[in-house]
Amino acid sequence: MPNLKSHILATTCLAFAGGALFASDAFAASSPDIYGGGSSLVAPYIRQAGDCYGLPTQLITKGSPPTFTTITPFNYVNPPHSQDCSTTHYKTDRTVHFISTGSGTGILAIFSHDPTLYGHVDAGNSTFYPEVHYGMSDAGLSSTDVANYNNGGTETQGAASVVLVAPGVTPGAGQYGNPKQLYGPLVQFPISIDPVAIAYDPVYKKVFSGDVNNPTTYKFNIHAPRADGSGGLHLDATTYCKIFNGQITNWNDPALKKLNGNQSLEDPSDPTPAGSWSVPLQIVGRSDSSGTSSIFTRHLANVCASVGGNQYADGSTTLPSTLFGANYDKTQVNNAPAGETLGKFTEAAGSDGIAKYVAFTTNLSSGTLVQGRLGYLGPDFALPAVLNTNQNSYGLNTASLKNASGQFEAPTSATAQKAFAVLAPPQSDASGHYDSSQPGDRSAPDQWVQPVFKTSPLANPTTSGAYPMVGTTNFLGYTCYKTPVQFSTVNNFFVWYTGGIVTNGANGLLSKAGLAAVSPAWRTAIKETFTNDSQGLGLNFAKVGTAGACSVAGVKGG
Repeated sequence: MPNLKSHILATTCLAFAGGALFASDAFAASSPDIYGGGSSLVAPYIRQAGDCYGLPTQLITKGSPPTFTTITPFNYVNPPHSQDCSTTHYKTDRTVHFISTGSGTGILAIFSHDPTLYGHVDAGNSTFYPEVHYGMSDAGLSSTDVANYNNGGTETQGAASVVLVAPGVTPGAGQYGNPKQLYGPLVQFPISIDPVAIAYDPVYKKVFSGDVNNPTTYKFNIHAPRADGSGGLHLDATTYCKIFNGQITNWNDPALKKLNGNQSLEDPSDPTPAGSWSVPLQIVGRSDSSGTSSIFTRHLANVCASVGGNQYADGSTTLPSTLFGANYDKTQVNNAPAGETLGKFTEAAGSDGIAKYVAFTTNLSSGTLVQGRLGYLGPDFALPAVLNTNQNSYGLNTASLKNASGQFEAPTSATAQKAFAVLAPPQSDASGHYDSSQPGDRSAPDQWVQPVFKTSPLANPTTSGAYPMVGTTNFLGYTCYKTPVQFSTVNNFFVWYTGGIVTNGANGLLSKAGLAAVSPAWRTAIKETFTNDSQGLGLNFAKVGTAGACSVAGVKGG
C-alpha cells in the first residue's frame, strides 16, 4: 500500500492512554499527512480528491483483512484549468488517507479519537492508522449527538457505541476522554449532495443452451426508458413503500404494471404466457451502519407513514430489524444465501456489496435462471455515472421516483441540487456571507446539516424537479489540531476542495459521479467560518496554542 507504512511508526510509537490510541509526539511533529474514515458512499471520491490534492494512495475498505483498491485517477478537463491527477498533484509532500468503514464508524472514531475503530490498515492485520483527523458521514449529527460530544454520554451508531466522559472527568476502562475538552468544538458541514438510487439489473431471465457466456437474455419492458440506457422504471411513493416494507414481492404486481403505462414488465420476446409470467422481487439493503441507509430510511419514514404495515418509524443508519433477512458475503459469487426470504432484505456491506448482489452475473452450463433484485445505493455504482467512476461493469439501471410535485425524476447531480435548494447555510445572506440577522446559528454544528429525522426538509423535498431521496455527505472534524503541519493539511485540503476540480457543475469530480456540489453560497459560508474565520467567529480550524478554544489548558488537538 503506497505511502502508508512509511508514515506509521510500526514499533512502539503508539501508547494506550485514556481508552484511545494516540500517535507519539515524534510522529505528529514530523508528518503533514492526515487520516480519516467513514462514508462508503463518498469514499472513492474522497480518495480521488485526495489524490488530486496530494500524493496518491489506495482506498482501504474495512475488513478482516481490509481490502485495497487503486481508484482510477480523476482527469479534470476544463481548459485552461485542467489537471490530470494521475500525473499532477497540488501538493507533493503529503497524503490524505481515508478508509471506507460506513458512516457510523466514521462518527464514532471522531467522537472517541480512536483509530482502532477503523480496523487494521494492512493485509497482515497488524497496523492501525496513527491518528484520527477527520471523518465523513452521510448521517447528519443532531443536537443530541453534539451534546454527547460536548458534555459526555453514550454515542450510538447502529450496533456500536462509545462512552464519553464529561469535561474534567478522567476516563475509566472502556471510556474515552471528553472530545470537546481535548480537541475543541466539533466541526460539521456538507461536502456533497447525494441522491440515493433504487437500482436493478435490466435483465431478469437467462436461458443457457451450450454457450455459458452467451445466453439468451430477456429484459424488463420499461415503458419510459431514458435515452442514455440508464433505466427509467417508474416508481411512486406508495409502490416503493410497499416494496421496501416487503408487501410487493413480484415484478408482475398490478401496481408496477399501472406505473409502467399499464403495460406488463415482461419482455415482449419472452415466450412465457403473459398470464403466468412471474419474477420474484428480492429487496437488497445494507448490513452495516450506513449513511446511505439513513437517507433511505429517513425518506421512507416520511412518505410511508400512511401505508399500512409501515416499518420505518424514523431515519436510521440501519434497516428496521423486522425486515432483516439473509446476509450476503460480498467476497462470494452472488448466488442467493441460505435463508433468503421474499419480503425481507438480503443484506450486504457497502454500496459495492449491494451492486454485486443486485447484478445478474450468475451463469449456468444449461437451463434457465430468473432473477429480479432491487436495492439502494449511490448513483456512482449504476449507469450512467459508473461509466465515469469505473466502480463496476454490471450495467445496473435505476428507477425514476415520483417526487412531491408529481414528477418522475432520475437520481442525477441536477435533480439532487434542486432538492438541496430548499436549504440555506445558517446566519447567511443570499451569497453565503455571515449575517447575524438571518435564521440559524453558525456556532451550532447540527445546524449545518440535516439530521436523520423524518421531519427534515430533505426527507421529502418539495422543489420542482427535485429527486426525492437525497442527503449529504458531511465532513466531521475538530476545531483544534495538534501541530502546524496537520492544521495546514486539514485547512488547505478543504479550501482546495471547494475549487473547480471537485465542484464544477459539468466537469467536476462530484458531478461525474452522479453526486452534486453544494452551492456557491454554501461554499462561501463554509470557507469564511471554518477555514479563514473572516467573520471572527472563532470556529476555524486552528492548532493548539492559538487564540480561542485551542489555547485552553488541557486541549490536545486532533
